Amino acid sequence: MINLNETLIAYDPAEALHDEVGKFEVTSPSGEKFSVTCRPGESITNIRLETTGQNPLVQQWRIRKVGELNYPQKTDG
Repeated sequence: MINLNETLIAYDPAEALHDEVGKFEVTSPSGEKFSVTCRPGESITNIRLETTGQNPLVQQWRIRKVGELNYPQKTDG
């Protein structure tokens, strides 16, 4: 589980965010920024850049958790 303000580097953001919940800032290898919201029970199948002949280290994505999701508490009654 990624903690708030924690940053990680991944080749496939969908794989890295599998089973995560929260709001994330995802930066592509070319510097484009995406806002990604991950909810319980939902998933992204795959996000990758299509490149040919590029060094794999250049294809790394930066992922930073920027927020938590709040869900109402279940109450009995």
